[in-house]
Amino acid sequence: MDFDAIMSKIGEVAQSGVAKAKDLAEIAKLKVNNATEQDAIRKAYAEMGKLYFAQHASDPDPEFAALCAKVTECQERIAYNNERISDIKHADGITDADIEAMAAQIPLDDPAPDGDDSAPDAPDGDAPQS
Repeated sequence: MDFDAIMSKIGEVAQSGVAKAKDLAEIAKLKVNNATEQDAIRKAYAEMGKLYFAQHASDPDPEFAALCAKVTECQERIAYNNERISDIKHADGITDADIEAMAAQIPLDDPAPDGDDSAPDAPDGDAPQS
């Protein structure tokens, strides 16, 4: 092989590498675009669910009844927890600033101060009933 043939081959390999790099960059860009579109779909599905629940929670279609009941149960537990928070704050004179100061001292990777990462259920008789 002479010098010109070697240089020609190097040029072909370099051009092939550039073309491959452009293809890889386009693939990466398209994957990012797909992820953005998938996020938009998830948000639209969530909005549809919220809208359906707002309009049909009291009388959902049978295939949605269990999901609507689950949302309602979660809302009731949240309301119960908020009432308990209010009661505890009022009884002990705790302010939001006190809570924020305590939260700042708890590491984010430690889900519960006592090491128990499971949330306790509301005591029987105190929890809201559906």
